[in-house]
Amino acid sequence: MLVLVGAVLSISVPSYRNYTTNQRALSTARTLASDLRVAQQEAVTRRADISVTFAGADPNCGSRASYTLGQGGVVFKRNCFPIYVEWATLPATLTWDPTGIAAAGGTLTIRSTLTLKAYNVCVAAQTGAITDDTGRLGTCG
Repeated sequence: MLVLVGAVLSISVPSYRNYTTNQRALSTARTLASDLRVAQQEAVTRRADISVTFAGADPNCGSRASYTLGQGGVVFKRNCFPIYVEWATLPATLTWDPTGIAAAGGTLTIRSTLTLKAYNVCVAAQTGAITDDTGRLGTCG
Protein backbone atom coordinates (compact mmCIF):
# COMPACT_ATOMS: atom_id res chain seq x y z
CA MET A 1 0.00 0.00 0.00
CA LEU A 2 2.77 2.43 0.94
CA VAL A 3 4.54 1.72 -2.35
CA LEU A 4 1.34 2.50 -4.25
CA VAL A 5 0.91 5.84 -2.44
CA GLY A 6 4.55 6.70 -3.15
CA ALA A 7 4.12 5.89 -6.84
CA VAL A 8 1.00 8.02 -7.14
CA LEU A 9 2.66 10.95 -5.38
CA SER A 10 5.81 10.73 -7.51
CA ILE A 11 3.65 11.10 -10.61
CA SER A 12 1.11 13.63 -9.37
CA VAL A 13 3.30 16.15 -7.54
CA PRO A 14 5.41 17.19 -10.59
CA SER A 15 2.27 17.29 -12.75
CA TYR A 16 0.50 19.52 -10.27
CA ARG A 17 3.53 21.83 -9.97
CA ASN A 18 3.71 22.15 -13.77
CA TYR A 19 -0.03 22.84 -13.96
CA THR A 20 0.11 25.56 -11.30
CA THR A 21 3.14 27.18 -12.91
CA ASN A 22 1.39 27.24 -16.29
CA GLN A 23 -1.67 28.78 -14.64
CA ARG A 24 0.51 31.47 -13.04
CA ALA A 25 1.97 32.32 -16.45
CA LEU A 26 -1.51 32.42 -18.00
CA SER A 27 -2.82 34.67 -15.23
CA THR A 28 0.18 36.97 -15.60
CA ALA A 29 -0.41 37.26 -19.36
CA ARG A 30 -4.08 38.09 -18.82
CA THR A 31 -3.20 40.69 -16.20
CA LEU A 32 -0.62 42.19 -18.57
CA ALA A 33 -3.21 42.49 -21.37
CA SER A 34 -5.60 44.19 -18.96
CA ASP A 35 -2.91 46.55 -17.65
CA LEU A 36 -1.91 47.51 -21.19
CA ARG A 37 -5.52 48.53 -21.81
CA VAL A 38 -5.38 50.57 -18.59
CA ALA A 39 -2.22 52.31 -19.83
CA GLN A 40 -3.91 53.07 -23.15
CA GLN A 41 -7.00 54.49 -21.41
CA GLU A 42 -4.87 56.49 -18.96
CA ALA A 43 -3.07 58.10 -21.92
CA VAL A 44 -6.41 59.28 -23.29
CA THR A 45 -7.79 60.32 -19.89
CA ARG A 46 -4.68 62.19 -18.79
CA ARG A 47 -4.00 63.58 -22.28
CA ALA A 48 -0.37 62.55 -21.89
CA ASP A 49 2.04 59.87 -23.00
CA ILE A 50 1.87 56.78 -20.79
CA SER A 51 4.69 54.25 -20.90
CA VAL A 52 4.97 50.63 -19.88
CA THR A 53 8.51 49.51 -19.09
CA PHE A 54 9.64 45.95 -18.58
CA ALA A 55 12.30 44.43 -16.32
CA GLY A 56 13.80 40.97 -16.36
CA ALA A 57 15.04 41.18 -12.78
CA ASP A 58 13.41 43.99 -10.81
CA PRO A 59 15.03 44.69 -7.40
CA ASN A 60 11.65 45.97 -6.18
CA CYS A 61 10.22 42.51 -6.87
CA GLY A 62 12.87 40.33 -5.27
CA SER A 63 14.76 40.13 -8.59
CA ARG A 64 11.76 38.64 -10.40
CA ALA A 65 10.46 39.95 -13.73
CA SER A 66 8.04 42.87 -13.72
CA TYR A 67 6.51 45.75 -15.64
CA THR A 68 5.53 49.27 -14.62
CA LEU A 69 3.01 51.77 -15.93
CA GLY A 70 3.98 55.38 -15.58
CA GLN A 71 4.03 58.93 -16.82
CA GLY A 72 7.18 61.02 -16.99
CA GLY A 73 9.13 58.90 -14.51
CA VAL A 74 6.24 58.59 -12.05
CA VAL A 75 5.18 54.96 -11.61
CA PHE A 76 1.50 54.45 -10.87
CA LYS A 77 1.44 50.65 -11.14
CA ARG A 78 4.05 47.90 -10.82
CA ASN A 79 3.28 44.22 -11.37
CA CYS A 80 5.81 41.68 -10.10
CA PHE A 81 5.70 38.26 -11.72
CA PRO A 82 5.06 35.21 -9.55
CA ILE A 83 7.79 32.67 -8.96
CA TYR A 84 8.62 30.46 -12.00
CA VAL A 85 7.24 33.04 -14.48
CA GLU A 86 9.45 35.18 -16.71
CA TRP A 87 9.68 37.10 -19.97
CA ALA A 88 10.62 34.82 -22.88
CA THR A 89 12.46 37.83 -24.30
CA LEU A 90 12.59 41.20 -22.61
CA PRO A 91 10.27 43.60 -24.48
CA ALA A 92 11.07 47.19 -25.40
CA THR A 93 9.20 50.01 -23.66
CA LEU A 94 5.71 50.64 -25.02
CA THR A 95 4.25 54.14 -25.09
CA TRP A 96 0.71 55.31 -25.82
CA ASP A 97 0.10 58.87 -26.93
CA PRO A 98 -2.87 61.03 -25.77
CA THR A 99 -5.05 59.57 -28.55
CA GLY A 100 -4.46 56.01 -27.30
CA ILE A 101 -2.24 55.01 -30.20
CA ALA A 102 0.89 52.98 -29.54
CA ALA A 103 4.09 54.49 -30.90
CA ALA A 104 5.34 50.99 -31.75
CA GLY A 105 3.82 47.55 -31.57
CA GLY A 106 5.18 44.25 -30.50
CA THR A 107 4.59 40.82 -29.07
CA LEU A 108 5.20 40.32 -25.37
CA THR A 109 5.75 36.69 -24.41
CA ILE A 110 5.41 35.40 -20.87
CA ARG A 111 6.42 31.83 -20.03
CA SER A 112 6.72 29.29 -17.30
CA THR A 113 10.34 28.62 -16.37
CA LEU A 114 9.50 25.00 -15.49
CA THR A 115 7.53 23.92 -18.57
CA LEU A 116 8.42 26.72 -21.03
CA LYS A 117 4.70 27.06 -21.84
CA ALA A 118 4.36 30.56 -23.32
CA TYR A 119 1.53 33.06 -23.71
CA ASN A 120 1.61 36.08 -26.02
CA VAL A 121 0.13 39.54 -25.66
CA CYS A 122 0.30 41.66 -28.82
CA VAL A 123 0.10 45.40 -29.32
CA ALA A 124 -0.54 46.64 -32.85
CA ALA A 125 1.52 49.58 -34.05
CA GLN A 126 -0.48 52.56 -35.32
CA THR A 127 -3.75 51.46 -33.67
CA GLY A 128 -2.70 50.33 -30.21
CA ALA A 129 -5.07 47.35 -30.42
CA ILE A 130 -4.26 44.76 -27.75
CA THR A 131 -4.86 41.06 -28.34
CA ASP A 132 -3.65 37.88 -26.70
CA ASP A 133 -3.55 34.14 -27.18
CA THR A 134 -4.80 33.20 -23.73
CA GLY A 135 -8.14 31.96 -25.06
CA ARG A 136 -10.25 34.96 -24.07
CA LEU A 137 -9.64 37.56 -26.74
CA GLY A 138 -8.75 35.57 -29.83
CA THR A 139 -5.20 35.32 -31.02
CA CYS A 140 -2.27 37.57 -31.75
CA GLY A 141 -1.60 38.41 -35.35
